[in-house]
Amino acid sequence: MIELRKIDHSNWLSCIALEVADEQRQYVNPNLFSLAEAYVYSDTNKEDAENYYRCIPFALYHREEMIGFALITYEKEHDFDNKPAYELYRLMIDKKHQGNGYGREAIQILLAYIKTFPYGEAKCVYAEWHPDNKASERLCTASGFLIVGTDDDGAVIARLELNG
Repeated sequence: MIELRKIDHSNWLSCIALEVADEQRQYVNPNLFSLAEAYVYSDTNKEDAENYYRCIPFALYHREEMIGFALITYEKEHDFDNKPAYELYRLMIDKKHQGNGYGREAIQILLAYIKTFPYGEAKCVYAEWHPDNKASERLCTASGFLIVGTDDDGAVIARLELNG
């Protein structure tokens, strides 16, 4: 079983060192970029986080080993429907740990966390991916997300309704 842990001074370098497989690099921003974005849209810069979106980063651990990274967001007005929503913004499993079901498990654990509404109420969760990223599409649709459209850049947008 995997667990979510905060990223702090004890593990941020390990997070940056995680890598996806070479063929996945075109679809996934480096974790260094994601951590920088999370800093900008966090309580450290509360005004930006309130005006745009709040990032919530997590290290994914299996036992005592970091195996991946996740970043969820909360927006008071999501770009797709202008209503409050969470988004599975980034999810990556290190190339050494792929193929073990950790991605599916991570989505379920992240959804359970989101359902606690840590930053505000919402009726749905979104996920987006590049249209050529079939692994993300299979992962999200198998987790109950329904494709609802595309954004201005052609990314696929999917939504999962939250039930309470």
